[in-house]
Amino acid sequence: MIHINCDVGEGVDNEEILMSYINACNIACGGHAGDSETMHKVVALAKKYQVEIGAHPSYPDRENFGRVSMEMSEAEFIKTIQNQITNLEEIVALQDAKITHIKPHGALYNDVAKSEQKVLLFLKAISKYKDKYKLYIPYNSVIEKVALQQNFQVFYEAFADRNYNDDLTLVSRKKDNAISTEIGEIIQHVSILKNEQKVQTISGQKIALKSNTFCVHSDTQNAIEIVQQIYTHFNTKNKDSKPKFPTYKPYGDSAMLLTWEAEMTSKVLDNVLEFKDKITKFNIKVIVELIQSNNSLLISYDNLKIDFKSLQHLLERLFLIETEKLPPETRYCFKIPVCYDAEFGIDLEEIAQKNELTIPEIIKLHTTPKYQVFSIGFLPGFLYLGGLDKQLHIDRKSTPRLEVKKGAVGIGGMQTGIYPKTSPGGWQILGNSPINFFDVSNEKPCFAKAGDFIKFVPISLNEYYEILDAVSSGNYELKSSVEC
Repeated sequence: MIHINCDVGEGVDNEEILMSYINACNIACGGHAGDSETMHKVVALAKKYQVEIGAHPSYPDRENFGRVSMEMSEAEFIKTIQNQITNLEEIVALQDAKITHIKPHGALYNDVAKSEQKVLLFLKAISKYKDKYKLYIPYNSVIEKVALQQNFQVFYEAFADRNYNDDLTLVSRKKDNAISTEIGEIIQHVSILKNEQKVQTISGQKIALKSNTFCVHSDTQNAIEIVQQIYTHFNTKNKDSKPKFPTYKPYGDSAMLLTWEAEMTSKVLDNVLEFKDKITKFNIKVIVELIQSNNSLLISYDNLKIDFKSLQHLLERLFLIETEKLPPETRYCFKIPVCYDAEFGIDLEEIAQKNELTIPEIIKLHTTPKYQVFSIGFLPGFLYLGGLDKQLHIDRKSTPRLEVKKGAVGIGGMQTGIYPKTSPGGWQILGNSPINFFDVSNEKPCFAKAGDFIKFVPISLNEYYEILDAVSSGNYELKSSVEC
């Protein structure tokens, strides 16, 4: 495993994707960049993806993005550093999150690496935080020596996207070779840092450099690709020990299809619905729509804002995040009246013959179970129901009918279902229900949702027409309960 951190909240607006790859973030808190709005936004994302939150104070220099040293009085310097950290602390507290570390930014980071005067001033400014937060610093630097003497909690940082001089300073951004963007070079650079605890400098020398975390700057031109490749290269070896992510594939150019086990079981349905609820709870802006079926989830996304690979990783990260589960939606049971008279049960004889059952046995087997709604389609309000007795399993018709009446109750393979309107169809029909299953004028056009239960209640032909009249006059109320 590798620990990756990113400087964020600096106006690039790529944090949602970055957060799914990184372990820690350093949030600009008003010095070189950032304001209350950006801090609120990034803290929320960090909390969502369980990413460690750090304060990223700097010289108060927005014009130069905090990358130019400034001379300030001691009082002014201490005030600006403390104010920046306090700003972030207040926002973090409002979101019930916590800060884990402090990392100076830009010119301030470089200054405290080599100037004892600047180190003493900076450590004085953050002295009240020494027991609360770790301090991200470069190895073998002036700040390391003094911070350890003053009992700060140090956490060694190396840069994945920056090149080093022989004295372990970063190559100046004024030079062409300051920043590394070529993926192969970055992987080799990080591999040496991680495996050998050394850095290969621009002269080719390997010099000792300890590192606990590796930084990628969010404003590096291909920052997302860099963190993707670092994460994939160094973290995939541990995948076998993690819960298995569902299989996935592209579905057109702006959708992904996730598929769980093929069995039509409550456990599989619960897994699909739980992940759908988690995605909904996280309110991921690039996701446009979620469509759930028996054992799959179709995710439509904005392909101008995220590519397939990035979405895949974001969802894999989300899949592994342990969150406080939302209270499960109440699952209702609806008792559906069905008439199995020969007038409606036009395939009862065929089912009886093929499955070696009598018609009364078919009706008993069909009305005994409690069925679960696994999905809703192919017509608006068509309920795909699982839990059909194996003795009733039967293939769909080889040639579909051009017209199946509204309310027809049928069997297709291992499922049973109800046609909400007259349409073509190939299911074996064994009865009809007189109630409405889909009404666009209702607040909820379809009364049931995935996860609910259905219990079929046999009725006579006379009862069927009585209920049909009540439905037509608006005097019929479908009953539901928590228990069937």
